[in-house]
Amino acid sequence: MDLRKFEEALLPYEKKLQVQEKLRRFLGVKEVDRPTYENYIIGPIERFDHRKKALMSVTPDIDSQKEFKPRIGQDNFMDRICLSMGEAAWRPCSKYSPETLPLALPEHKVGVSDKVWMTRMIKKVALLFGAEMVRITKVDRRWIYQNVEIPHKYAIVLVVSHARSLNATAPSLLSFVSAGDTYSRLKFITTMLADFICGLGYGASYRETLAANPEMLMVPTAIDAGIGEFARNGRVLSPEFGINMRLKAVTTDMPLEVDKPISFGVHEFCMACENCAAYCPSNAIPFGPPTDDPPTIHNNPGFRKWYIHADRCLTTSAKKTNWRSYCGRCISVCPWNKPLSSFHNMVRWTAIHCPSVAKKMLAWGDRVVYRRKKAQKENS
Repeated sequence: MDLRKFEEALLPYEKKLQVQEKLRRFLGVKEVDRPTYENYIIGPIERFDHRKKALMSVTPDIDSQKEFKPRIGQDNFMDRICLSMGEAAWRPCSKYSPETLPLALPEHKVGVSDKVWMTRMIKKVALLFGAEMVRITKVDRRWIYQNVEIPHKYAIVLVVSHARSLNATAPSLLSFVSAGDTYSRLKFITTMLADFICGLGYGASYRETLAANPEMLMVPTAIDAGIGEFARNGRVLSPEFGINMRLKAVTTDMPLEVDKPISFGVHEFCMACENCAAYCPSNAIPFGPPTDDPPTIHNNPGFRKWYIHADRCLTTSAKKTNWRSYCGRCISVCPWNKPLSSFHNMVRWTAIHCPSVAKKMLAWGDRVVYRRKKAQKENS
């Protein structure tokens, strides 16, 4: 196949990249040389021990088989349907762990004479495989878990958004379905992308972020890649998706052009909003300004930031909501969690450029228009 036919075949994905770039220019999203989290680093950053993850320390104490039946009920018709959907949605993510295809023989390795073209092609192929956004950064060793070695230089970060209608029900079994759906799709997409790059003769691997042996911290890696900025609830907030998304990465030694981090005023908006803190049923998300003091061992020190009580989040989900380790309420109530329509894009532009008083009014308007109802809080 000649280059012209190849480019024509991938033209829909080129246009999608151009639409994303045009939207960011319209919104006034700035590319910056250094990620904005560097403004809040106050000490040395140690590589994190995955055994300190809240999920690792909370879930072993939960006898899900014993607690599941009285909490949901085996005979509840709709709960059984939603539970079955959730188990089906999560199964590829939790059970599908293929080995990456072997590298192409050295004599079949595809040379990269034009990094810009190759990078664009990799992004278009990732969109073809099902990603909704693709950005690239260099691997920062600080964001690799302790006792994990990643030999590759680049991380290709991929985004898949939640089904908004399902996540709007959070906390519920349907928000559990929504999370499983995104993670399973990301597992397939990243596996296919890694296999594709290996077929070109370069090392590549899907990187695990869940389960018992995670490899990379996705929040700072995604910020480095320019997906978004750090938000109050500990997630990455992008101008397109808000926090209504999940992230995975493929690392590779293929020579690629990296994207710059971005800045569009997330810190200022989160200071004015506080929706996620107000509606969190477990008091896991802090109000007010960031702090220097990590509240639990589940947080990595060295930053001035909003530290999340992930242990409260998971414990509340396990004991009070309809599933043992997922809530998602903070995602569903974030004002940035809106469709990419002309009206909402104008609101996005306003949220980025308006003063703090107007940002507070936008957050208040979101609560009024969508009739937000606060969940009963757990005791701290």
